[in-house]
Amino acid sequence: VRSYEDLLGMIELGNRNRPLDMVVYQKGGKDYLLLANSSRGVMKIPTEGADSAEKITAPVRDGKTQGLGYETVGSLKGVVQLDKLDDRHALVLLQAADGALNLETVDLP
Repeated sequence: VRSYEDLLGMIELGNRNRPLDMVVYQKGGKDYLLLANSSRGVMKIPTEGADSAEKITAPVRDGKTQGLGYETVGSLKGVVQLDKLDDRHALVLLQAADGALNLETVDLP
């Protein structure tokens, strides 16, 4: 994967969804991306196969998926920004329903 734009062209984020922030990390000898976005929560995306994945060039309709697979991290809700703190942790900026912002340290999933 050559760039952020290349990567996003290989992940189907869903209608009207936009990426907010992303970090790269390793766990168990594998590389992952942790992607915060505007409507599907935080996505854990394995990078395996990204070099050979085809770019998505047409709309994905009817709730179907295409591109690199992902796992939604249900424990991370309201994340608007994230950064890798160390090999095992991330800093996340969470926005509560009342608009308050909280900075927390979380384990990388």
